[in-house]
Amino acid sequence: MDSNIISEDRERLRRFYENSRDYKKLLDAHDRNYLQPYVDTVNKYAKPDSIILDMGCGNGLSAYMLSEHGYRVIGSDISAFFLSEFAHLQSERLKYQASDALNLPFKDETFDLVCSNELIEHLTDIPRAISETLRILKRNGTLIIMGPNLCSPFWALKDLMNMTRGGNGRYMWSETKTQALKWGLKNFTLSAKKKFSTKIDFVYRKPDLEKALYGGDSDSAYYACPIDLERFLKAKNMEIISLCESSSLRGLIFATIFPRFGFYINIVARKNEHQT
Repeated sequence: MDSNIISEDRERLRRFYENSRDYKKLLDAHDRNYLQPYVDTVNKYAKPDSIILDMGCGNGLSAYMLSEHGYRVIGSDISAFFLSEFAHLQSERLKYQASDALNLPFKDETFDLVCSNELIEHLTDIPRAISETLRILKRNGTLIIMGPNLCSPFWALKDLMNMTRGGNGRYMWSETKTQALKWGLKNFTLSAKKKFSTKIDFVYRKPDLEKALYGGDSDSAYYACPIDLERFLKAKNMEIISLCESSSLRGLIFATIFPRFGFYINIVARKNEHQT
């Protein structure tokens, strides 16, 4: 993708997140129950007294929840406006800092664990973002990336089944059966191509900020796919610990059978002790 387009989209997204009160309402709907699977996954892999960076934490609730487990947490987001709601809850163990994932203001090897939930799909330069993340991660530190697998063909299949039963499809992606079929075929072809290729190919899209006010990842800039991320992390000598975290038995079974094609990205990786 052209670097000028990346910079343009990055700036458009920054301005949008800094000013959109309507979008913040969508984030505020992500309550404790919604965020609990993410917090549980981080808690599973974090060592006691870990120093944690919660990237793209939105209004800061997930970082606050992590701090309740006794970790020292910094919640970061590109939007100071989003973070302002929880700023008064800062303490010795919890800090908030507005920062760009592509240019993190932290020293090398600062954090024991770096995690993000539903952030990766909103970034305009994945190699740079991951490289920045690995720079600030300590040796033997843990990286956790969670979010929707926008390349999964199963989203469209689920929507088709739901619409067949009289329900609704997915906003923007598959609002009609025809749209769902096209999206499912596109995702199946793209995922299969990525699976059988050795090339790391991050696919980007133009964020639709007008539709973003209604959710549905309309503001996504990266067509998120775990195959890309796994391959890139391995190229950086990261050890992949898990590709299939889930809080439910059904979700775990599905993710175990289809770890690279399921609905969600749940990557846990460890930085090699001798990594440069």
